[in-house]
Amino acid sequence: MKKQSIDQLREGSVVGDFFAVAECDRKMTAANKSFLSLVFADATGRIPGVAWDNIEHLTTVLVPDSIVRIEASVTSYKGGLQLRVLDARPLKSSDKIDTADFMPKTPHDISHLYRQLVDIKNSVAEPMVRAMLDHFFDDTSFADKFKKQPAAKRMHHAYTGGLLEHTLSVAQSCVKLAGQYPFMHRDLLVAGALLHDIGKIEEMSCGVTTDYTVRGQLVGHLTIGSEMIGRAAGTLKNFPDSLKWELQHLVLSHHGQLEFGSPVLPVTIEALTLHALDMLDAQLFQARAAIVEDVQEGAQFTKRVYGLDRTIYKRLVSERGPTAAPVATALDRELDLVQPKPAQESLL
Repeated sequence: MKKQSIDQLREGSVVGDFFAVAECDRKMTAANKSFLSLVFADATGRIPGVAWDNIEHLTTVLVPDSIVRIEASVTSYKGGLQLRVLDARPLKSSDKIDTADFMPKTPHDISHLYRQLVDIKNSVAEPMVRAMLDHFFDDTSFADKFKKQPAAKRMHHAYTGGLLEHTLSVAQSCVKLAGQYPFMHRDLLVAGALLHDIGKIEEMSCGVTTDYTVRGQLVGHLTIGSEMIGRAAGTLKNFPDSLKWELQHLVLSHHGQLEFGSPVLPVTIEALTLHALDMLDAQLFQARAAIVEDVQEGAQFTKRVYGLDRTIYKRLVSERGPTAAPVATALDRELDLVQPKPAQESLL
C-alpha cells in the first residue's frame, strides 16, 4: 500500500514507499564514476532521482514503466527536490498496490469533457467536414483511446485525459475566435482543433508511465494524424480531395515552424489561428503548472520553465498567500473539479 505521495515530500525526509519508474539512465561523472539518473512518478507528479551506490543491483530493479519500492532521502537539487536512492526492490504479490495511485489524471470528469467535445462536433454544419468528425469521435473504440490519452509525455497535460482536456480547450477557443472574425471558415477551424492531435493516440503508449511508441518516435503525431485523416477520407463517399488536403494541412502545420516539427508552415487563415491557439493553451498550462508546483519558499519567480525558456512571476500565488485554497468557481463545480491540479480551471 502506498503511503507517501510525491507532492507530500519535503527536503530532509526519509522515504520508504512505492513509485513508478519513469526514467532510468546510467551515466558517468567527469571523474569516471557511474551513477543512475532517475525520474519517479505517481498520481501527484514526477520527481528526479539519483543513485550513486549499488548501481549494478539498482539497474536491474529500476526498470522504466515498472512500480518499485525504494528507500531514499529527499534532498535539494537546482532549486527543487530529488530522491537520493539507497536501495530498491520490485513489487511483491503481497504488496497490494493500486496502479491508479501512480497514474496522474485530469481533475475534470472525463465523461463530461467528452460530452462537451461531442457538442462542439455536432455544431459543425458543413456536411463533409461533419462526416470526417463523426468518423472519429462517434467511433467507440477511438473515443475510448482518446479519453484516456495524455497530451504529452511531460510538457503539458501529461496525464490520463490530458489529450481530451487540451483538445476541448483549443476547440472552445477556436469557436470563440471564429465568432469574432467572420471571414474564417468556422467549421474547418473547429475540425482542425478537434483533429490536430489525434495522432497522439498512436504516438504514445500508456502504461504505468507514458512513453513514445516506436512509430511515434520514427514518424510523429503530425504525420500519423494526417495519415489517419487520409485513410478516413478514403472510406467516406465522395469526400473532396481539396477538403482532405486542407484538414491534413491543419494537422501538419499546427506546430507552426519547421524547427518545431511541422513539415509545412501554416498558410491558411485557419491554420495560422489553430497554431496560435494550440501554442497558447500549451504555454498557459506550463506557466500555471510552474506556479502551482513551485516549492521555493518566498520566491517571487519560479524556476526556469524548460518548455518556455523563462521564469514565471508568481503573483497569483503571492496575492492569495502560500496556504490559501484555490478559489472555486461555478464552472469548476459544473465540471466536477475534484482536486487542485495545474489544468485549465474552467472549460466552458
